[in-house]
This record gives sequence, C-alpha cells and structure tokens, in this order.
Amino acid sequence: MSTTLTELELAMRWTMSPKTLQRWRATHRGPEYLKLGKKIQYPLAVIEDYENQARTNIAFSGDDEILLYLQQTGQADLDQIRAACLGGKKSHSQIQSHLYRLTRCTPPQVKATMRAQDPDSPVMTVFYSLCPCDEQ
Repeated sequence: MSTTLTELELAMRWTMSPKTLQRWRATHRGPEYLKLGKKIQYPLAVIEDYENQARTNIAFSGDDEILLYLQQTGQADLDQIRAACLGGKKSHSQIQSHLYRLTRCTPPQVKATMRAQDPDSPVMTVFYSLCPCDEQ
C-alpha cells in the first residue's frame, strides 16, 4: 500500500471535489501536502492525523489561542476575539468557525451567551466564555 495519496484519491476518500482541495491549498487550509513538480501528494499519516483531529474537534490551529484569550479575559465578543487572536488577520467567519468547533466539541470548551449591549437597546451581542470544567 502506498504511503501517500494523490489529490484525486484524497478527494474520493473525503467525497469532495478536487477543486475544493485546490482551493484549500491556495488559502493554506487543510492537511499538509508535498508538491513534486506539478504532482501533489498527501502523506497518509498526515491525512489520518487530520481526520482524527476533525473527529475530536479540538486540535485545529487557532483554537488554543482563543481558549487562552478567554481564560485571561473571562469573556469576550467576536470582535474582541478577532482583534486579539490569530494576529487579527482572520475573518469573522474564520473566527466563528473556530468558536463553533469549540462550542460543539465533546465536552464543550466554550459557551455562548446572548446579552443586550445596554438595557434600553433591543440589540443582542453574543459573548463567549470558557465552560466550567468539572474536576472530579
């Protein structure tokens, strides 16, 4: 058995378009790959690690930085997290993706709470904070 997968083999394994993998490479997302001339190869060990990380929902780049920031501040809204974490260079949707993973993992590491910005305003803001850990 080969120790690497081609772009087409990985796309078939994950039931996605090869174009998605190409877009991920262009935007520096997805698993690490090797480029030999024009040929793209994905090491099988890297693919398996990436799949395991996706299954546990915790080992994505940036999550640790968000968790550390929330530990220091107690709570923050999306704009505060975006400005303080990941160099301030990630988009709102990228930060929201990190936060979604952190709120949906098992057990959840972050909780989201909606609160009015001021008592007279109907505008609500989502604040994120660390989930209390149950130490037994």
